[in-house]
Amino acid sequence: MSVLARVQLLARQDKQAVDEQRLKKHLPVARALRDPSQAPLIVAEARQQVALWRNKNLCSADYIEAWENLLNVPAQAAAVLEDAFSSSAVQLRQNSPFVASVRRCKIQRAA
Repeated sequence: MSVLARVQLLARQDKQAVDEQRLKKHLPVARALRDPSQAPLIVAEARQQVALWRNKNLCSADYIEAWENLLNVPAQAAAVLEDAFSSSAVQLRQNSPFVASVRRCKIQRAA
């Protein structure tokens, strides 16, 4: 295997590991989005994050619009967070408005 091919393989493996870690971190958030007692807080926090992105031009309009639409239907947002295979789900998790929720779920699991 050439050096270039080896570097490309390692880069793909690294990206796959990062994508898998993002999926794992978002699964508790997806479960919470399906819980009527938890979903309103998670959606509200995510909407605040998306609004910040929009107001400060911190993220591509494509991601902002996608998340705004998904947050209108929490079950659809949950489905994206759980989707291990579609490239669009991988990309959306890469630009996730659920940072606060991921942290809270991590703390709750540790307690």
